Amino acid sequence: MPAELAADLRVAVPGNQLFPVFQPQIDLRTGGIVAVEGLCRWRHPRLGLVPAQEFIDLAERSGVIHDIGDFMLDVCFAAAEAWFADGLQVSVSVNTSPVQLASEVFADALVERLRSTSLPARTMTVEITESLPVSDMGVMVLRLTELRQLGLGVALDDFGTGHASPDQFADLPVTELKLDRTLIQDDREYPAEDLADVVANAHARGIRVVAEGVETPRHLRRAETIGCDRAQGYLLGRPMMRDAIDQLLAA
Repeated sequence: MPAELAADLRVAVPGNQLFPVFQPQIDLRTGGIVAVEGLCRWRHPRLGLVPAQEFIDLAERSGVIHDIGDFMLDVCFAAAEAWFADGLQVSVSVNTSPVQLASEVFADALVERLRSTSLPARTMTVEITESLPVSDMGVMVLRLTELRQLGLGVALDDFGTGHASPDQFADLPVTELKLDRTLIQDDREYPAEDLADVVANAHARGIRVVAEGVETPRHLRRAETIGCDRAQGYLLGRPMMRDAIDQLLAA
């Protein structure tokens, strides 16, 4: 089945089977939407919706991730341009695979898109995951430094579950730290005092902190208690189609 699914994935982009959804990110001080995360979905013609983790893994192994990445950059830049033209102060983040980061042409593709728009570079944020193997840290730092020099934001996703040690994390040129949902939802395993220290250390470096996986009022209170700047999760908004997020932003 994986081999068959991988073959199907190769025609997903040209076959218009992929589509984006957007999840809002809330400023905990104002309660307003200040950012959205673009997420890729695949509606297989026979199997229906394929879990994202399943097809992203396949895409990375097959190289199709570059086509998917280009597709998501296009739709996210288009959305950001439309919101910027409407006077909405909202940034857009795009998930980026380690395979994309390893490519020398990735930064060039971002430069081309930025030059073709009127968007301030800070409007766009590239999200990477902390689960990237430590052996790739040198390449990652180099690529991310290039992105930061362009003025783009860089977010470290799933923080607390991956390979990066505090020292290695300090080397990453990130502007945003996204605490993994397990840190927010499991208050027994992860004491609030410990997380507050992580948040304070990030703030000392000028890094914004986002709580992921906020699904209940208790999760939201925990995010506020430990000092997070922003929050994201089903309680605040599920991933939604472009027209739905347009209406939400307009409101």
